Amino acid sequence: MQLTDWLKKTSLGTLIQLNNTARPTMKKLCIKSCVILLLSSFFCLAGMQRPNFIIIVVDDLSPEHFSCYDSSAARSPNIDQLAATGVQFQTAWATPMCSSSRALLTTGRYPFRTGVWHNDLRINENRQDRYNWTTRHLTFAQALRNNGYRTVLVGNNMALGGRVDQSVGFDEHCHRADQPSAIPAGAEFKGLYEGKYNFPGAKPIPSRYWHPCVIQNGALLETGPADFGPDIFTDYLINFMHRNHEQPFLAYYPLNLVHDIAGGGLPTMPFNGRPGTNKGGSVADMLVYIDNTVGEILEALEDLSLRENTLVIFTSDNGSSHGMKMHANENGARVPLLVSAPGLVTERGVTTEMVEHSDIFPTLMEFSNSILPDGYALDGKSLKPFLTGKSDQHREWILSYIATARMARTRDWILEAVDPVYGDARGRLYKTHGSHKRTDYTLVDSLSTIEARAAHEYLMAVLDYNPWPDLSEPKVEAEIRSYDRMPYKHYLDTGELVEHIY
Repeated sequence: MQLTDWLKKTSLGTLIQLNNTARPTMKKLCIKSCVILLLSSFFCLAGMQRPNFIIIVVDDLSPEHFSCYDSSAARSPNIDQLAATGVQFQTAWATPMCSSSRALLTTGRYPFRTGVWHNDLRINENRQDRYNWTTRHLTFAQALRNNGYRTVLVGNNMALGGRVDQSVGFDEHCHRADQPSAIPAGAEFKGLYEGKYNFPGAKPIPSRYWHPCVIQNGALLETGPADFGPDIFTDYLINFMHRNHEQPFLAYYPLNLVHDIAGGGLPTMPFNGRPGTNKGGSVADMLVYIDNTVGEILEALEDLSLRENTLVIFTSDNGSSHGMKMHANENGARVPLLVSAPGLVTERGVTTEMVEHSDIFPTLMEFSNSILPDGYALDGKSLKPFLTGKSDQHREWILSYIATARMARTRDWILEAVDPVYGDARGRLYKTHGSHKRTDYTLVDSLSTIEARAAHEYLMAVLDYNPWPDLSEPKVEAEIRSYDRMPYKHYLDTGELVEHIY
């Protein structure tokens, strides 16, 4: 039976007719609730279950860290399995900075809407709106929860507008306390502290790794010296899956790894002994731990018979912190992106189709048949037609940004470092020759040819989908002046940190 035929035989028409006498706001809520209820009933009658979603975001890792992208890298068998059973995107863009990537991923919206251009450059109506963007924009968790999903956040709560509560969209959460102010009032944390970030007035940060400061559903979790933060988060996620395996769920897992602690240093891993230390570790060991974590999650899905119907998305927030992160070039924005769900996603393996983080939100909406509020716009494009094999193409272009700089690419051209404030408003143009490897690109020194001028004009038009704010506006100038004093500004090219302009 088709959905339209089934709906005709239900009492939806009667319910809507009854709601015609209700107040407008209540009427909309009633109709929306009816539609969600009827959609859920249709899935049950048709013997279908709405898919689950697990989104795993590692920190500060480029594609080349994983053996499915680079055969010379240490083997990551569980991550390789994701690639082999789904789609591996060779050209996937986040942004070159953590907060801007996370805001883009969770809202599906560019910063001309959200204001989040960089950790320290947020253009909003007033200073009070800098960190509360989740009250003004939907997250994918809010949207899915409004459509009948159970939702959980584990790991790193960064860039979700401050303290995590149900208004952000998560029914449950188990995450680090990223600032001393995040420790619940009246609670005393007796664990370890990291160093300080390089900001005026900065305080030591509660530990995210050994003897960590963990907030579980609003309460401080008691931890000890042998407790490792990522272990706690993974265990909570798997427990959530067991408790909610009979209904559709979203699990968002931004890992803290491989980010160093505040003040510098990498933790040792549990397989090297407990208790460990927050210094003296290595990226190589952290990569082994990440792969093991992915393996634990996949094993839990198999045990619950959910692997076929669960979309597992694996990505990173930006490129490596070694010469890539914070750079206004492709090295900063390019990240791994793997999508796997054996019962839903075609096993395409490696693909040269381009994708960006804004595409994740609409992909979740289409796979789950979820409904957004009338007129609510997303900037990404759903991957479902490509992932399910209904289309062999996804995008003609992708874009990214960091602070005052923007970039865009097609299959054959990249325009980088378009920065009207700190650099060149025309940017740098490269011909890619259809490759995703920078060693194959050719820098275009001038726009003297028709081909180069046309490519530059086209990519500048792409950037208009995410327009840079009007510099003459007082709030924009004030924010740039504030950003200019910050220690973690962006780079226009490898090693070229922007200089102060004020």
